[in-house]
Amino acid sequence: MRPKVLVLLMCAASFAVLLVPGTAHAERKVTIKGGGWGHGIGMSQYGAYGRALKGKSGTEIVKTYYTGTKVNERSMPSKIRVGLLQSGKSVGFSSSAFKQDGGKLVFKVKGSKNQIAQGGTSVGWRVDLSSTGGVKLFKNGKRIQKEGNKVFGDPDHPLVVRYEEYGSLVRVTQKSINYAYGRIEVWPFATSSCDGNFCLETVIVLPMQQYLYGLGEVPASWPKGALEAQAIAGRTYAFKKVEDSGQFRVPCLCAVVDSTLDQAYIGDAKRTGSGQYWKDWKKAVNNTKDVVITYEGNPISALYSSSSGGYTEDNENVWGGSAYPYLRGVKDGPDAVAANPNHSWKVTMSWSEFSAKLDAAFNTGNLVRFVIKGPLGVSDRVTVVFSKKRGGVKIVGKDATRRESGWDVRNALGLKDTLFNVKVTKVASSAP
Repeated sequence: MRPKVLVLLMCAASFAVLLVPGTAHAERKVTIKGGGWGHGIGMSQYGAYGRALKGKSGTEIVKTYYTGTKVNERSMPSKIRVGLLQSGKSVGFSSSAFKQDGGKLVFKVKGSKNQIAQGGTSVGWRVDLSSTGGVKLFKNGKRIQKEGNKVFGDPDHPLVVRYEEYGSLVRVTQKSINYAYGRIEVWPFATSSCDGNFCLETVIVLPMQQYLYGLGEVPASWPKGALEAQAIAGRTYAFKKVEDSGQFRVPCLCAVVDSTLDQAYIGDAKRTGSGQYWKDWKKAVNNTKDVVITYEGNPISALYSSSSGGYTEDNENVWGGSAYPYLRGVKDGPDAVAANPNHSWKVTMSWSEFSAKLDAAFNTGNLVRFVIKGPLGVSDRVTVVFSKKRGGVKIVGKDATRRESGWDVRNALGLKDTLFNVKVTKVASSAP
């Protein structure tokens, strides 16, 4: 079911009452009912789960959500750069064994065959930013000096941490995550956004398949079709980023970051957290090797979110911009699968809390009127502002009147999606 948005025209005066001692007076309660979790564009992960339970394959699932697309193999880049940390002045490392006799870390400067330092599982490492444009390396708190040098690397030659070939897991202290594949590069990035002239950047560089092994977007216990759909969508998303922006996009100097700003990459935690189902996720990644989603021969922006609430949305209605022909809203009944906690939801708050949240976000003052403006999206989501009279939300406060997108109102109110309706009711209570 798709919730119908209620357009509310509410005047504060219409709720005014005399506060007479010993009599009942009316307070206002705001009830917000909605569905979905995320942005509602492209694939619904719980919808994919529901379709997989009905026997749909990964290919069938992604073609359902991405209109007019094809699924085929493409040549992947040999490596993908994933941003782990941006900014800051220090990053720590430690190690453990991934394979028998493993646990060693080796530090080098990119382009050099010579080691700067190495150590096993008993060693704690720290890399600090140098004010001169390189990095300083510390082993168990003692600064490393090699051939008279105490500062290593530069913006073009990062410090490299090697571990995979030694059967080791490297742990990044600030992330509290272990990594088994690839290598890690740390170097100063010239910018004014940090104190001084540089920020410290930390990037992991690894093959696409190994990157996908660590994708933490859905549980490995999900059915085969859903896992393969996620592997295909995740690979397509990353491949599209490489194709469009290269591997050194600013400020992360990477193709993708490891958070949901792109995709959640959790390294070896995917393996250790999946238990007996780890082999199922790895198999899904392997079975779809090099497979991506294309539209007219080009990889698509394979957006996805947790839940659609029963209907996905045309991309331009959520964030504005150009309409993508393959990101059209589709009916998504399987999103109502019993395992989905967010197919529908409800939030209640007082009128004063409702007003305060809107004021904090938009500086409107005490709320007078809240009006959802049509047209709604194809899914009945609250849209962006199309014009002075069309789309978004009109918020009338005592200090200012604002027109805001459904997405910004969602964030201001702490909602899960832009698929919502609002109802205000009077609640009788006893006067003090």
